[in-house]
Formats: sequence, structure tokens, C-alpha cells
Amino acid sequence: MFLKKIPVTVISGFLGAGKTTLVNHVLTHNTGANIGVIVNEFGEVGIDGELIVADEDAVIEIRNGCICCTVRTDLVAGVKVLLERSDINLDRLIIETSGLADPAPVLQTFLADTDLLNRVELESVVTLVDAANFQRQIHDGIAREQIAFADLIVLNKVELLDTDEIALLEKDLRAINPIAVIIRTNNSEVATDTLLGVHRFSLPNVLAIEPGILQDEHDHEHDNSITSCGVETSHALDPDRFNRWVNQLVQQQGQHIMRMKGVLNFHGEARQFYFHSVHMLLEAKPGKRWPSAETRQSRFVFIGRHFDRAVLQRGFLDCVYEISRRSVAQPVL
Repeated sequence: MFLKKIPVTVISGFLGAGKTTLVNHVLTHNTGANIGVIVNEFGEVGIDGELIVADEDAVIEIRNGCICCTVRTDLVAGVKVLLERSDINLDRLIIETSGLADPAPVLQTFLADTDLLNRVELESVVTLVDAANFQRQIHDGIAREQIAFADLIVLNKVELLDTDEIALLEKDLRAINPIAVIIRTNNSEVATDTLLGVHRFSLPNVLAIEPGILQDEHDHEHDNSITSCGVETSHALDPDRFNRWVNQLVQQQGQHIMRMKGVLNFHGEARQFYFHSVHMLLEAKPGKRWPSAETRQSRFVFIGRHFDRAVLQRGFLDCVYEISRRSVAQPVL
């Protein structure tokens, strides 16, 4: 019996480019297809999986490692779990990689696993590029690899640049990848029919970049200077104390902290607050209501270079609302 292969879209992009926002935009504007999502996070405390708007049964979160290296077997296992879910009946699959993931080993996973080859097909590799921070990321080897392997480049946050700056940025992108389609957008808002249902993946193009991808075992090693740490607490945070702390932190250590993200429980607030930062740019916005008092837990992740884990964790926990400060939770080590 012939089984229709499930199309797979791989969404990559450097830290803070807007990958999760793009996935949520696609899911929100989906016209009825059953979409499974696999989310990969570099840090040990998961944030992105909780932010995905899909049914929780259709989302698998892989954390504390990149699916291009240490948790590649988890990627294969996760895809097979979703494929076996008879109650979901998948129409397509989206893989959101870590911001530090090398695309080549991820693609090799789908090209070399015999079982997956018979059940899924790569439809497109989409790479988000953060227009506001691209110039400081262009020399990073992983950022360049993500761009080189893209079939579609989504140039995000273009509202932060003028027309001439965007043109120069696109020229730099073309120097790395002369054949990918480039679209400009803000807030990761891309038409669903532009992103999905268009078969852009080309094995010959991939082989031109990485000739041995079908034979070699690609074990990517990360820049050891990039580390992450997480912290969580069930005590409510003081929003004023948190704002003072995080603004002071980026002023003092912004050059070392590449990415911060978190789901925050503020005292007196019925809603979750989602926090994101890329270098010196900070954003916090309200999200959905907490399901119950028992589930209110703040989780926060730092990714960067040359930082003191204990100092960052203690700084975050010092933002706990005054009445709870004596019994504050210990950091995640």
C-alpha cells in the first residue's frame, strides 16, 4: 500500500531571530491541516515548547542540546512518535531547531534514516535572519551555515532598518546564498501559503554545499564558549524589581549575553508574561492566563559567553516579590 509522505519544513535561524513567533503565526493562520511540531532548545529549562500554540499532543520538545549533535537520536524518535499518533493523523511536520543548530546534520538525519525516507520528505528549509542584529552575527560560522542551507530566507524585523540598510543586508545574504528566495517581514508574519506547500528543497543544491552529506556522519561541535543556564521559581516576581534588574544587567553584561527568554509570573497578574531579549533589545508582553495557581512558575534562560551562572541565577531570584523572599526557590543548576 502506497503511503503519502508527510512534508517536513525545517525552520532555522540564529538566536532570537523569531523562529517560535513564525511557527505560531503559521499555526494560527493554518487552514485546517494537522501540523506536528518538534521544538529544540539549547538550554536546560524549556521555554519555547510552552509558547507554541498547537495542541500539546502535537508538540514534542527536545531540550538541553542541539538536534544537530547531542540529541539527534531524540529528533528521529520524536518524529516517529508523532507519525505513530493515530489520533493526530499528521498532514505535515515543522521542525524548529535551536538557534545554535548546524542545518547539515539535521538534514542528513532525514536523508539517511531509511525509515524516515519512506515516511517523510523535506519540503523546505526556512532560515530567519534578524535584520537588527545580523551585522554582529554574520561572522558566526553557524549563522552563515544556516543561511547557506536555506531554501527560503525570511528577513525579519526590517522595520528597524532603513531601505538602504536592508539592500546592503540582502547583498550580504546573496553573497552567502545566491539562490534562496528572500522575503522581508516584521514580527515573523509570513503568508502560510508562501511558507508551506511549496517544494523548494533541492538535494543537488545541498550536495553543492556539503558533498559528503549522504555518506559522512556530521557531528557538529559547538563553540564551547557559548553556554546556557536556567533558573525557575514558583514564587511570584516583583515586576518593578525585575525591570530594574534586567535593564541593569543588559547595560553591564549585554555584550556577553546573546539571548534571554522566559515565562514570568508577576505578582498581581493573572496572565503569563513572555520575555525575550537579543543582545541589548528587550521585549516583554502579556500572554495567556495561568491555568491555575498551582501551575504558576517562572522559568528563565540565559545564553551567552563568559557569564557567571550563580550571579545570573541569584539576580533573577532576587526579583521575587517581597513577601516570598525568605522562602525563595533554589536555582536550577
